Amino acid sequence: MKKVLFLALILGNFAFAKDMWIYNIKTNLLDPDTKAVVGEIYEGTPVNLIKKDDEFSLIEIKGEASAMDDKVLVYKNDATTGMPLVSFLTLNDKKAKSGDKFLVKSSDLTDKEYPSWEEIELVYYDTCTSCHAGHHPAEHLMNEWDAYLSAMQYFAKINDEEKARILRFLEAHAKDGFAKEEE
Repeated sequence: MKKVLFLALILGNFAFAKDMWIYNIKTNLLDPDTKAVVGEIYEGTPVNLIKKDDEFSLIEIKGEASAMDDKVLVYKNDATTGMPLVSFLTLNDKKAKSGDKFLVKSSDLTDKEYPSWEEIELVYYDTCTSCHAGHHPAEHLMNEWDAYLSAMQYFAKINDEEKARILRFLEAHAKDGFAKEEE
């Protein structure tokens, strides 16, 4: 009887996984067994919350391994060019797989999507509207944004890390992206 109850409890945890988003710019991914840092996950990444403790939460991430680097999990790889679109996470040593589970700080999760993108949205519009009107991300497809942003990187005076962060925002909110507008 105890085994059945225990199994039902575990299955119940998986059946009621809650949609959450990474709230911090970068968050350490911890191995669930050793709590050693195994990589990092980026703001706006959608995750399934499996279990929440006080300090840490067990999450699951869905996506595809990047066609360019198998340690990176992305939303998808472009069907035409094979370029990765919207990097979710980067692992230090092992290959990234859809369905991987990690621990993250509970304080780095939010249950609403828009707040997870809010800061980088402001950075994008502040950076781009200093020279011209900033394009709404949904005006272009995911695979178009890298070329547009790369052409403006020098003029906007953004480094590679800022460019990657803005690009994740633009691709996620593109016409064919997965992110939703503010509710």
